[in-house]
Amino acid sequence: MNHKKSLIKPLSAALLLALLGGCSLQAPTPSKLVALDNEDWYQVRTEKELFVFDDYATYREFLKSGQAPVKQALERQDGFGRNIVLVLKAADQGKAQNALSAKRFLDISLPPAEPFYGELRDEEGVIYVFSRYGDMMDMYRIGEPTFSYVDIGGGPEGQRVVYVLGKEEPKPEKQIALFRTKYQ
Repeated sequence: MNHKKSLIKPLSAALLLALLGGCSLQAPTPSKLVALDNEDWYQVRTEKELFVFDDYATYREFLKSGQAPVKQALERQDGFGRNIVLVLKAADQGKAQNALSAKRFLDISLPPAEPFYGELRDEEGVIYVFSRYGDMMDMYRIGEPTFSYVDIGGGPEGQRVVYVLGKEEPKPEKQIALFRTKYQ
């Protein structure tokens, strides 16, 4: 019995010191936290390529000119045989691919913000608008939305706009308003 009692005190002291040492560790300050950049995601499909963006300004410039500050091929294809290309703002050049939001969304390793906004343009000029990341990933996998509201001619240049919905979801008034503010 005495042998057990003699071990309890040193073990208790060691455990107490370990706990106190753990408490003294500092949490990262807000300036050291990395911004998630997880509020929006954009894609442009062509017959042979899938361009992926995590920056709205870069996406809009690409739509206008077909040019981008930085393009990085991922050396892989989507489920439809398109080569996946990350389209980045100049500030992201040199960053590791796994640190880029556009790639992390593809890899399902970045939790989306709430609210979320996504947009995909296909080779026929149709614009798909998403309010949920999961719906956007479903479309990435299967190619078409399951449920949607279609606004024929509702795009900035008269394109068809497809608002991707959940089952029995009503007309997406908030998404329509948000989409229109982006293109004013």
